[in-house]
Amino acid sequence: MKVLVLTLSFGSGHVRAAQAVADELGRQAPGSRVLVVDALDECRPFFRAFYEWPYWLMLRYAPALWDRFSTARVNQKHQGTAPAWAFRIGCPKVFETIQSFNPDVIVAAEVAACEMAVIARRTGLTRAPILSVITDYEAEPIWVKPEVEAFAVPDEDVRAELIAWGAPANRISLCGIPVDRAFDAVHDPRTIRGRHGVNDGAPIVLLMGGGMGPTRMDEVVRRVAKQKVPMHIVAIAGKDKRARRKLESLNVELPVSLSVLSWTDDVAALMQAAAILVTKPGGLTIAEAALCSLPTVFFNPIPGAEFVNARRMVDAGAAVFTKGASETANTIVSLLGDERKRHAMALAANVMARPAARREIAELALDLAAPERAQARRMTA
Repeated sequence: MKVLVLTLSFGSGHVRAAQAVADELGRQAPGSRVLVVDALDECRPFFRAFYEWPYWLMLRYAPALWDRFSTARVNQKHQGTAPAWAFRIGCPKVFETIQSFNPDVIVAAEVAACEMAVIARRTGLTRAPILSVITDYEAEPIWVKPEVEAFAVPDEDVRAELIAWGAPANRISLCGIPVDRAFDAVHDPRTIRGRHGVNDGAPIVLLMGGGMGPTRMDEVVRRVAKQKVPMHIVAIAGKDKRARRKLESLNVELPVSLSVLSWTDDVAALMQAAAILVTKPGGLTIAEAALCSLPTVFFNPIPGAEFVNARRMVDAGAAVFTKGASETANTIVSLLGDERKRHAMALAANVMARPAARREIAELALDLAAPERAQARRMTA
């Protein structure tokens, strides 16, 4: 059995979700071949120039423009993020891989990945069924294509959106958002605190900037530090070198202490040890926080899906939405002083958690790849 997991690295969330599904596929079907492809890895420069760069520029310099653009894509029911010819010419390696790998199923973990899988079907490069995995709490009409055999969605609201846009209800499975297996394990908080130099009793505030878009993590730390409330801030800058340099240049004095990390595989352990998470509202990060029953403070959302993501968690009582570094800092300090509030938020986060998401999505993919497997499972259920 061969499974192609296709994604695009617009931020880290889509790639992490794709890898989580791929790892679970390997666990459930150890004899299978699972290939993860990031379409941006070997795309042509012109494709980045007209498809990726304008997105980044809008996020950094004109977020209101991106908000209008993304809203129009939904309201006007756009059928694609780019013309089919642009994907064919701009991402030839993707289509070459689909043809040569000849998968039994394609898992599309990003909307443009879905578009490319559909193009491959329409042009006869593959006959593989397509499973679309939506990793935000908002979808868009572009996802809905007749070639998509199944959808895995995070909640009922996204399911209702897809149905309203014409997706058959019996093709939509409510699974949640797939996260890494590291979140299944229970990590010892004392070990984690020692690993990151937290040797006193100060609560850990985990600060994350997300995988894309401008953030002012340094400004949040600066404002928090001025309030002189005991805490240890662990700031994860990811691959954003500019953000890391700004954080490392800060002069933070006790009772506040600061650790700055770049890319780390320790996120699951840190989330379990933290008292509060401060982050942009990416869909995958929300799913991870829910699994860790972690109270969350949102800041710097990307217009569009991230606002919807934030609203889901805020409405559930598991998070607080803040505007500006000053409000973010004040909210952090307020929550650290209110254990009852944090406990209520943790319980609300736990209600949102869908720990079986990764397993259920992998099962869907394997059932599409081998229909006889699905039939056998139904008979033994």
